Amino acid sequence: MTESTPASMHFHVVSGGARLFKSLPDGRRQIIGFAHKGDVLPAYPCNHYGYSAEAMRTLRVVCMPAPYLRHLHETSPDACAASLHTARQLLIGLHNRLLMLGRQTARERLAAFLIGQGTRMGQNELWPVDPAISRTDIADFLGLTTETVSRLLSTFHREKLISRQRRAIHILDLDRLRAIVAHSE
Repeated sequence: MTESTPASMHFHVVSGGARLFKSLPDGRRQIIGFAHKGDVLPAYPCNHYGYSAEAMRTLRVVCMPAPYLRHLHETSPDACAASLHTARQLLIGLHNRLLMLGRQTARERLAAFLIGQGTRMGQNELWPVDPAISRTDIADFLGLTTETVSRLLSTFHREKLISRQRRAIHILDLDRLRAIVAHSE
């Protein structure tokens, strides 16, 4: 899926993960999100993809033609409701991202990111942060430098908020991470 190309398919991530990004004219890119198992990458109504997706590791997706999904929405209230729920969640995520970029400190941004990644499958079960997401990707997504992310991860590790095993990051103290984020709200 490449930004500005015709949006003919919706993609449902079955396994693996992808980084989502927008390209700048000078060749730089801005990570705008990450897709994991269960996520849907929609075709936009403007008929062109609004961003690019790039596999971070082996990625399996189910492709659904855009006209089929439109037909499904017209004939299935449940499918339409599920799509509206997904759209609402994306909008809430965008509002939170605007707050993060505009008002949060680097420490608060990283704590919020770790919480979002660690609880992406539900609020009560913690998952490791996807080891395929590099520190550079995290920094790009949060509007920070790679050095700042690395330094803060080391600080969080020393404070026993997280543990690190190879490239995976495990949350040890979700309540304290939430307290860091709550400080900014």
